Amino acid sequence: MDRRLWILSITRFIRSFGRGSTFVFLPLIFIITYHISFIDTGLLLGSATVIMAVVQYYAGIFTDKIGRRSILVYSQIPAVVFYILIYYTVAFPFYFVLLVLSWYGTIVINSIQYPAVQASVADITSVSDRLSGYTIMRIMANLGIAIGPLLGAYLAGYGLQYIFLISAFATVAEIVMLYLLMRETYFPQKSSIMKKGELRKSYSGDRFFVVFIIIGIILGFFTRQRGSSLTVYSVAIENLPFMYLGYVWALNGFLVVLLQFPILRMMTRYGNPMLWRGIGTLFYAAGFLILINYPTLMILLVFMTISTVGEDMLSPTTQSIITVIAPGNMRGSYIGVYNLFTSIGSFSGAVLGLWLLYVLRNLTATYWIVIAGGSVAVSFMYISISGIFRKRFSEATVESVKALDS
Repeated sequence: MDRRLWILSITRFIRSFGRGSTFVFLPLIFIITYHISFIDTGLLLGSATVIMAVVQYYAGIFTDKIGRRSILVYSQIPAVVFYILIYYTVAFPFYFVLLVLSWYGTIVINSIQYPAVQASVADITSVSDRLSGYTIMRIMANLGIAIGPLLGAYLAGYGLQYIFLISAFATVAEIVMLYLLMRETYFPQKSSIMKKGELRKSYSGDRFFVVFIIIGIILGFFTRQRGSSLTVYSVAIENLPFMYLGYVWALNGFLVVLLQFPILRMMTRYGNPMLWRGIGTLFYAAGFLILINYPTLMILLVFMTISTVGEDMLSPTTQSIITVIAPGNMRGSYIGVYNLFTSIGSFSGAVLGLWLLYVLRNLTATYWIVIAGGSVAVSFMYISISGIFRKRFSEATVESVKALDS
């Protein structure tokens, strides 16, 4: 693998170590520290998803025009300031508007960088190695997630604000490493420049990509329930300790590190990425069904174990599929397009998911059965189009080999 892939992977570890806890504990800050309602918390989280997707759309186009490195390095500098501001607003909870604006600031900054990171992996890997490249980076990111929430849960005992101070320090380390070690992966002047209107014409004319987006929107609604809804369900409804969330998300990170390579070998030997997305969604459904039981620590750990297997099948295949479908000069743009549209599902998952959880707060088993049933339906959607994708994947592999030979 290209040396730059390892640099990106290590910075993903630093990033997720420093920032992983923020996404776990932020809903609790809204509800417990500032006494925001479930539905308002869902609206805040959901609107952040939409903002993130819109920024990623334009950032994807931008990175295809100017390259990757400058975005990777310089976009993260404001994030340091935003995390320090969040630290202050949590330590002194009288500035809710400043908290929300600073948090939205981190969302924007993260979104600017995301397409450049994902497109960089596609730039430096062949079609046949791409799934492996995304898997390596994902393992390093989840190693950080394994450690970060444990540290976050420990720090929460002294004050939730310290989580964001660690995020600021980790962001500084990420910036320094990228600046010193990362070389450019894409030179727009060596590729055909994307003309005005070409992107819309390209993706809207690809019916398969449109179908993939539609299924992704539906998927986003259901997988979102493993995030903020699980956090609120565990702590705000069932009154479980903060530390339980630390254990659960640490287990998620360690399981990714342990299982992702064996699952990768299985995915590369049999079937195709689209088929494995369908199977992975079935694991999500099975995990949600586990939560119909009373949420002891063991139940939460079993849920996370099962759903992490599904995550290991879903996460690395997303960018692999998109960059196979996308033209070479539109990889970042296609990632941005996909994230823009699928944010509809994530937004509705945050808002309607928390609303439904509140309505069924005394019947939470029913809530998890509904989420599991919807996940099963999405699984069959992916399986139904896996044969079509297999043909696209074979054609892209042949073209990649011809390009290398020439």
